[in-house]
Amino acid sequence: MSAVLRKKLESSGGVPPRVLQNKPFWTTLERTISTWLNGVLQDEGELRLQSREVSPGAALADDLFGAYVYGFRNESREFVVAVSIDNLVAARFAAQKMQQDASRLAEAPQLFLQLLLEPPATRLSEELATTFDMLGAEGEVPEAAAFEGLEIEGNCLVVYYLCDLDGQAFRIGVALKLDAVLAMADSAGDDSLGGGAVSGGKGLSQPRVQNSSVQLDVVLDRVPMTVAECLRLEAGSVIELPGTHRSKLTVTANTVEGPVDIAEGELGVWKHQRAVRLKSQIDPAFLQEVAAT
Repeated sequence: MSAVLRKKLESSGGVPPRVLQNKPFWTTLERTISTWLNGVLQDEGELRLQSREVSPGAALADDLFGAYVYGFRNESREFVVAVSIDNLVAARFAAQKMQQDASRLAEAPQLFLQLLLEPPATRLSEELATTFDMLGAEGEVPEAAAFEGLEIEGNCLVVYYLCDLDGQAFRIGVALKLDAVLAMADSAGDDSLGGGAVSGGKGLSQPRVQNSSVQLDVVLDRVPMTVAECLRLEAGSVIELPGTHRSKLTVTANTVEGPVDIAEGELGVWKHQRAVRLKSQIDPAFLQEVAAT
Protein backbone atom coordinates (compact mmCIF):
# COMPACT_ATOMS: atom_id res chain seq x y z
CA MET A 1 0.00 0.00 0.00
CA SER A 2 1.41 3.40 -0.97
CA ALA A 3 2.07 6.08 1.64
CA VAL A 4 -0.52 8.33 -0.02
CA LEU A 5 -3.16 5.62 0.08
CA ARG A 6 -2.36 4.82 3.71
CA LYS A 7 -2.73 8.50 4.65
CA LYS A 8 -6.04 8.72 2.81
CA LEU A 9 -7.26 5.57 4.52
CA GLU A 10 -6.38 6.88 7.96
CA SER A 11 -8.11 10.20 7.32
CA SER A 12 -11.27 8.32 6.34
CA GLY A 13 -11.64 6.55 9.66
CA GLY A 14 -10.14 3.31 8.37
CA VAL A 15 -12.89 2.82 5.78
CA PRO A 16 -11.49 0.71 2.89
CA PRO A 17 -11.03 2.65 -0.37
CA ARG A 18 -13.33 0.35 -2.34
CA VAL A 19 -16.12 1.17 0.13
CA LEU A 20 -15.39 4.90 -0.05
CA GLN A 21 -15.53 4.70 -3.86
CA ASN A 22 -18.79 2.76 -3.99
CA LYS A 23 -20.95 5.77 -4.89
CA PRO A 24 -24.19 3.79 -5.39
CA PHE A 25 -23.92 2.52 -1.81
CA TRP A 26 -23.45 6.00 -0.32
CA THR A 27 -26.17 7.52 -2.47
CA THR A 28 -28.65 4.82 -1.51
CA LEU A 29 -27.71 4.96 2.17
CA GLU A 30 -28.18 8.72 2.33
CA ARG A 31 -31.45 8.61 0.41
CA THR A 32 -32.91 5.88 2.64
CA ILE A 33 -31.93 7.61 5.87
CA SER A 34 -33.08 11.01 4.56
CA THR A 35 -36.51 9.66 3.65
CA TRP A 36 -36.86 8.06 7.07
CA LEU A 37 -35.66 11.13 8.98
CA ASN A 38 -37.89 13.53 7.05
CA GLY A 39 -40.82 11.30 7.93
CA VAL A 40 -39.90 11.22 11.62
CA LEU A 41 -39.31 14.98 11.84
CA GLN A 42 -42.30 15.80 9.62
CA ASP A 43 -40.09 18.22 7.74
CA GLU A 44 -37.66 18.21 4.85
CA GLY A 45 -33.99 18.92 5.36
CA GLU A 46 -30.88 17.98 3.42
CA LEU A 47 -28.54 15.46 5.02
CA ARG A 48 -24.81 16.09 5.28
CA LEU A 49 -22.27 13.48 6.18
CA GLN A 50 -20.76 14.05 9.63
CA SER A 51 -18.46 11.05 10.00
CA ARG A 52 -17.76 7.52 8.82
CA GLU A 53 -15.34 5.12 10.41
CA VAL A 54 -14.64 1.46 11.01
CA SER A 55 -15.18 0.23 14.54
CA PRO A 56 -14.38 -3.22 15.97
CA GLY A 57 -17.58 -4.92 17.02
CA ALA A 58 -16.25 -5.38 20.53
CA ALA A 59 -15.68 -1.61 20.83
CA LEU A 60 -18.89 -0.49 19.16
CA ALA A 61 -20.48 0.53 22.47
CA ASP A 62 -17.66 3.06 22.94
CA ASP A 63 -17.73 4.36 19.36
CA LEU A 64 -21.50 4.85 19.01
CA PHE A 65 -22.67 8.13 20.50
CA GLY A 66 -26.25 9.27 20.84
CA ALA A 67 -28.92 9.51 23.50
CA TYR A 68 -30.75 6.43 22.23
CA VAL A 69 -29.08 3.39 20.67
CA TYR A 70 -31.03 0.39 19.38
CA GLY A 71 -29.52 -2.97 18.55
CA PHE A 72 -30.56 -5.45 15.85
CA ARG A 73 -29.66 -8.95 14.78
CA ASN A 74 -30.47 -11.25 11.92
CA GLU A 75 -29.40 -14.84 12.39
CA SER A 76 -29.10 -15.64 8.68
CA ARG A 77 -27.84 -12.35 7.25
CA GLU A 78 -26.18 -9.72 9.39
CA PHE A 79 -26.27 -6.17 8.05
CA VAL A 80 -27.87 -3.55 10.31
CA VAL A 81 -26.28 -3.77 13.75
CA ALA A 82 -27.49 -0.59 15.45
CA VAL A 83 -29.30 2.71 15.00
CA SER A 84 -28.32 5.78 17.04
CA ILE A 85 -30.75 8.67 17.55
CA ASP A 86 -29.93 11.92 19.29
CA ASN A 87 -32.09 13.81 21.77
CA LEU A 88 -33.16 16.50 19.29
CA VAL A 89 -34.69 13.88 16.99
CA ALA A 90 -36.32 12.20 19.99
CA ALA A 91 -37.88 15.43 21.25
CA ARG A 92 -39.09 16.44 17.77
CA PHE A 93 -40.66 13.02 17.19
CA ALA A 94 -42.30 12.99 20.61
CA ALA A 95 -43.67 16.47 20.00
CA GLN A 96 -45.30 15.28 16.79
CA LYS A 97 -46.86 12.34 18.58
CA MET A 98 -47.97 14.23 21.69
CA GLN A 99 -48.86 17.42 19.81
CA GLN A 100 -46.73 19.47 22.18
CA ASP A 101 -43.80 21.83 21.89
CA ALA A 102 -40.51 20.01 21.26
CA SER A 103 -38.65 22.16 23.80
CA ARG A 104 -40.93 20.86 26.56
CA LEU A 105 -40.21 17.24 25.63
CA ALA A 106 -36.42 17.60 25.46
CA GLU A 107 -36.28 16.89 29.18
CA ALA A 108 -38.83 14.06 29.11
CA PRO A 109 -37.85 10.84 30.94
CA GLN A 110 -35.34 8.88 28.86
CA LEU A 111 -37.21 5.61 29.27
CA PHE A 112 -40.33 7.20 27.83
CA LEU A 113 -38.46 8.52 24.78
CA GLN A 114 -36.53 5.25 24.40
CA LEU A 115 -39.74 3.24 24.15
CA LEU A 116 -41.41 5.83 21.93
CA LEU A 117 -38.53 5.77 19.44
CA GLU A 118 -38.17 2.00 19.23
CA PRO A 119 -40.78 1.47 16.47
CA PRO A 120 -39.31 4.09 14.09
CA ALA A 121 -35.77 2.88 14.81
CA THR A 122 -36.87 -0.65 13.96
CA ARG A 123 -38.54 0.63 10.82
CA LEU A 124 -35.28 2.25 9.72
CA SER A 125 -33.40 -1.02 10.15
CA GLU A 126 -36.05 -2.80 8.09
CA GLU A 127 -35.94 -0.17 5.35
CA LEU A 128 -32.15 -0.37 5.14
CA ALA A 129 -32.17 -4.16 4.96
CA THR A 130 -34.91 -4.15 2.34
CA THR A 131 -33.35 -1.41 0.21
CA PHE A 132 -29.95 -3.13 0.14
CA ASP A 133 -31.47 -6.59 -0.38
CA MET A 134 -30.10 -7.74 2.98
CA LEU A 135 -33.12 -9.56 4.34
CA GLY A 136 -32.73 -13.03 5.79
CA ALA A 137 -32.94 -16.26 3.83
CA GLU A 138 -36.71 -16.37 4.31
CA GLY A 139 -37.15 -12.62 4.00
CA GLU A 140 -36.66 -11.96 7.71
CA VAL A 141 -36.15 -8.35 8.72
CA PRO A 142 -33.62 -7.40 11.42
CA GLU A 143 -34.85 -8.32 14.88
CA ALA A 144 -34.69 -5.74 17.66
CA ALA A 145 -32.34 -6.73 20.47
CA ALA A 146 -30.87 -5.00 23.50
CA PHE A 147 -27.77 -3.24 22.25
CA GLU A 148 -25.91 -3.93 25.48
CA GLY A 149 -26.40 -7.67 25.00
CA LEU A 150 -25.20 -7.90 21.40
CA GLU A 151 -22.11 -9.98 20.69
CA ILE A 152 -20.74 -8.48 17.49
CA GLU A 153 -17.99 -10.30 15.62
CA GLY A 154 -15.77 -8.55 13.11
CA ASN A 155 -15.86 -4.86 12.25
CA CYS A 156 -18.68 -2.39 11.70
CA LEU A 157 -19.04 0.65 9.48
CA VAL A 158 -20.35 3.50 11.65
CA VAL A 159 -21.88 6.42 9.72
CA TYR A 160 -23.40 9.62 11.11
CA TYR A 161 -25.46 12.20 9.23
CA LEU A 162 -26.66 15.65 10.27
CA CYS A 163 -29.85 17.35 9.13
CA ASP A 164 -30.08 21.12 9.62
CA LEU A 165 -33.56 22.39 10.47
CA ASP A 166 -34.68 25.53 12.28
CA GLY A 167 -31.15 26.37 13.29
CA GLN A 168 -30.56 22.95 14.87
CA ALA A 169 -28.53 19.97 13.70
CA PHE A 170 -30.44 16.69 14.06
CA ARG A 171 -28.14 13.67 14.11
CA ILE A 172 -28.80 10.09 13.07
CA GLY A 173 -26.28 7.26 12.99
CA VAL A 174 -26.19 3.66 11.81
CA ALA A 175 -23.76 0.80 12.38
CA LEU A 176 -23.55 -1.76 9.56
CA LYS A 177 -21.55 -4.97 9.30
CA LEU A 178 -18.43 -4.11 7.34
CA ASP A 179 -18.24 -7.54 5.69
CA ALA A 180 -21.67 -6.99 4.14
CA VAL A 181 -20.73 -3.51 2.91
CA LEU A 182 -17.48 -4.86 1.44
CA ALA A 183 -19.43 -7.53 -0.42
CA MET A 184 -21.59 -4.80 -1.96
CA ALA A 185 -18.49 -2.90 -3.07
CA ASP A 186 -17.04 -6.06 -4.61
CA SER A 187 -20.19 -6.79 -6.58
CA ALA A 188 -20.86 -3.19 -7.64
CA GLY A 189 -17.63 -2.67 -9.55
CA ASP A 190 -18.62 0.87 -10.52
CA ASP A 191 -15.88 2.80 -8.80
CA SER A 192 -13.54 0.07 -7.63
CA LEU A 193 -12.50 -3.42 -8.56
CA GLY A 194 -12.75 -4.67 -5.01
CA GLY A 195 -11.10 -8.00 -5.73
CA GLY A 196 -7.48 -7.42 -4.78
CA ALA A 197 -4.55 -7.05 -7.14
CA VAL A 198 -5.20 -7.88 -10.76
CA SER A 199 -2.38 -8.78 -13.10
CA GLY A 200 -2.40 -7.42 -16.64
CA GLY A 201 -5.47 -5.26 -15.95
CA LYS A 202 -7.79 -8.25 -16.27
CA GLY A 203 -10.45 -6.78 -14.00
CA LEU A 204 -10.32 -3.47 -15.86
CA SER A 205 -12.16 -5.03 -18.80
CA GLN A 206 -15.40 -5.33 -16.82
CA PRO A 207 -18.10 -3.16 -18.47
CA ARG A 208 -19.09 -1.44 -15.23
CA VAL A 209 -15.49 -0.53 -14.51
CA GLN A 210 -14.95 0.75 -18.04
CA ASN A 211 -18.07 2.91 -17.81
CA SER A 212 -16.98 4.58 -14.57
CA SER A 213 -15.31 7.96 -14.94
CA VAL A 214 -12.12 9.61 -13.77
CA GLN A 215 -11.10 13.23 -14.25
CA LEU A 216 -7.87 13.86 -16.17
CA ASP A 217 -5.80 17.02 -15.85
CA VAL A 218 -3.02 18.06 -18.21
CA VAL A 219 -0.26 19.85 -16.29
CA LEU A 220 2.05 22.21 -18.14
CA ASP A 221 4.48 22.72 -15.26
CA ARG A 222 4.81 22.61 -11.49
CA VAL A 223 6.53 25.50 -9.76
CA PRO A 224 7.68 25.31 -6.14
CA MET A 225 6.93 28.46 -4.16
CA THR A 226 7.22 29.48 -0.55
CA VAL A 227 4.12 30.34 1.45
CA ALA A 228 5.31 33.95 1.58
CA GLU A 229 5.55 34.05 -2.23
CA CYS A 230 2.05 32.62 -2.57
CA LEU A 231 0.65 35.24 -0.20
CA ARG A 232 2.09 37.99 -2.39
CA LEU A 233 0.26 36.77 -5.50
CA GLU A 234 -2.58 38.92 -6.78
CA ALA A 235 -4.43 39.64 -10.01
CA GLY A 236 -1.84 40.67 -12.59
CA SER A 237 1.07 38.83 -10.99
CA VAL A 238 3.37 37.03 -13.44
CA ILE A 239 4.66 33.54 -12.66
CA GLU A 240 7.64 32.62 -14.78
CA LEU A 241 7.77 29.16 -16.36
CA PRO A 242 11.31 29.01 -17.76
CA GLY A 243 11.53 25.25 -18.18
CA THR A 244 8.21 24.55 -19.87
CA HIS A 245 7.63 23.28 -23.38
CA ARG A 246 4.46 22.15 -25.09
CA SER A 247 6.10 18.80 -25.81
CA LYS A 248 6.53 18.15 -22.09
CA LEU A 249 3.11 17.79 -20.50
CA THR A 250 2.03 15.58 -17.61
CA VAL A 251 -1.32 13.78 -17.65
CA THR A 252 -2.72 13.44 -14.14
CA ALA A 253 -5.71 11.37 -12.93
CA ASN A 254 -7.75 12.43 -9.92
CA THR A 255 -8.24 9.36 -7.74
CA VAL A 256 -9.36 8.71 -4.19
CA GLU A 257 -5.70 9.02 -3.19
CA GLY A 258 -5.37 12.45 -4.82
CA PRO A 259 -3.80 13.47 -8.15
CA VAL A 260 -1.58 10.77 -9.67
CA ASP A 261 0.72 11.24 -12.69
CA ILE A 262 -0.13 8.51 -15.17
CA ALA A 263 1.52 9.49 -18.47
CA GLU A 264 3.49 12.09 -20.45
CA GLY A 265 2.19 13.94 -23.50
CA GLU A 266 2.63 16.85 -25.86
CA LEU A 267 0.35 19.65 -26.93
CA GLY A 268 -0.87 19.79 -30.54
CA VAL A 269 -3.89 20.21 -32.81
CA TRP A 270 -6.30 17.48 -33.94
CA LYS A 271 -9.38 18.12 -36.06
CA HIS A 272 -8.87 21.86 -35.60
CA GLN A 273 -9.03 21.53 -31.82
CA ARG A 274 -6.34 21.71 -29.18
CA ALA A 275 -5.40 18.20 -28.09
CA VAL A 276 -2.81 16.24 -26.16
CA ARG A 277 -1.01 13.24 -27.66
CA LEU A 278 0.36 10.70 -25.24
CA LYS A 279 4.08 10.02 -25.51
CA SER A 280 4.16 7.16 -23.03
CA GLN A 281 2.06 4.22 -21.91
CA ILE A 282 -0.21 4.56 -18.88
CA ASP A 283 1.91 3.98 -15.79
CA PRO A 284 1.47 0.29 -14.80
CA ALA A 285 1.76 1.29 -11.13
CA PHE A 286 -1.42 3.36 -11.54
CA LEU A 287 -3.36 0.37 -12.92
CA GLN A 288 -2.02 -1.89 -10.16
CA GLU A 289 -2.97 0.66 -7.49
CA VAL A 290 -6.50 0.92 -8.86
CA ALA A 291 -6.83 -2.86 -9.00
CA ALA A 292 -5.47 -3.27 -5.48
CA THR A 293 -8.02 -0.90 -3.99
